[in-house]
Amino acid sequence: MAIQFDCPYCTSTLKVPDASAGKQGDCPRCGTKLVIPNPFAMSEQAAPAAQETQAVSQTQAPAMDAPAGASQEAAPPAGDSVAVQQRPLSTATAQYLRKRRRSNVGPILLIILCFGLMLGSAGYFYYTYGPRLEGNLVGARLSPEDASLEQLQKTSDLGLSEDVIQAVNNSFKETPRRVQSDLMEMTFFGPEQGGLKVRLKPGAKTEIVRVDLTGDPALLEYIKQHGTQLDQPRYTELQSQLAAFYTDWNRFLQEGGPMPDLINYRNTIGLNSLIGGLGYHMEARVNNRVFPCVHDDYDGGLYFLVPKGTLQFEILGSQMENGWTKFPGKYTVQVTQEYQGH
Repeated sequence: MAIQFDCPYCTSTLKVPDASAGKQGDCPRCGTKLVIPNPFAMSEQAAPAAQETQAVSQTQAPAMDAPAGASQEAAPPAGDSVAVQQRPLSTATAQYLRKRRRSNVGPILLIILCFGLMLGSAGYFYYTYGPRLEGNLVGARLSPEDASLEQLQKTSDLGLSEDVIQAVNNSFKETPRRVQSDLMEMTFFGPEQGGLKVRLKPGAKTEIVRVDLTGDPALLEYIKQHGTQLDQPRYTELQSQLAAFYTDWNRFLQEGGPMPDLINYRNTIGLNSLIGGLGYHMEARVNNRVFPCVHDDYDGGLYFLVPKGTLQFEILGSQMENGWTKFPGKYTVQVTQEYQGH
């Protein structure tokens, strides 16, 4: 048989062997020292024993830190084994535990809120007290004789067969294709040394102005820090569009039908191959009209198409398709001279 009784503090039901009757031990749940009752003693001895058990338990009670009514595991007296029968949680206990779980959500939300405020403050101070990408820059117009920009296309990483690339290149070597407007003239042609080139010239009503970026050290530092990041979308678009161009034009050569849209490829291939990462994210504005950046010479110069005779214009970040403006600066450009170094 076994002696079964309840711990007077944690109310866990404990079972011990008969031989443990009258001995002192620790409750394996709450750790309270108690005297195991002896059901075999005489009735007149049972009362003092019960009082002794209560006295010992009350003496040890201050060391216990557990909510009243909570069910606990317990450690048996030395040499004896105690079986603990788990009682289901009372309604009050279950409500208490649920309240504790809910109370943990508040500190987590507070931490997230504080972290968000810190990021917002950092952004505010960066744009308020960080490098000021604004001011005045100097521009120089290219003469009509020098206003021609060329770029050879790189086809090694397009994932296309050499037969396709060679067939398209030969087609443009035999018959150059030109896209012309008042804004610009873009020619796709095959040079004698092979490959595919694009050539840009200003339109009938525009001219090319080179803007000298070296006059603003903060802008040069921005390019140094963010140049690779700025160039990634330009390079990705150029590679994908160049592969599509060769595929479309080879299909046109093989099957006939409508000629591929060179106006779209003028922008996504022609312009993208002539500019760099910063130029990809910038535009010129003249009397609220938008004009593109058309070249980056990687020597501190950005080239823009503007109306002929323009003496002053603004350059700033262009808005992307997702609504974001990557470049945060804005400059006023004074066109003061004719560029001699092209």
